[in-house]
Amino acid sequence: VQIYELEEHKIETWREVYLQDSFKPLVCISPNASLFDAVSSLIRNKIHRLPVIDPDSGNTLYILTHKRILKFLKLFIAEVPKPEFMAKTLEELQIGTYKNIAMVRTSTP
Repeated sequence: VQIYELEEHKIETWREVYLQDSFKPLVCISPNASLFDAVSSLIRNKIHRLPVIDPDSGNTLYILTHKRILKFLKLFIAEVPKPEFMAKTLEELQIGTYKNIAMVRTSTP
């Protein structure tokens, strides 16, 4: 692309092209939704931030993240019954990648 061709373009045109192919509706959740629903929405939609929006006013109340949910669970885990799987190792649960792991050593050029 030559520079003179770029000078002919308008930001408005680029915006229209961008929105045509990549527009995704806002993924949000109600403050009345459960923690399970919030986690499910984060995972299902492959997002890192989930706005919690007041259904009456449409205002964003706060933003949920994986980190904030984990912090909440750590703080309050003692107050809920501990499921049996929580006592198992990560390997027993098969959480994570265990095969074909790429490694780089300090001696690698």
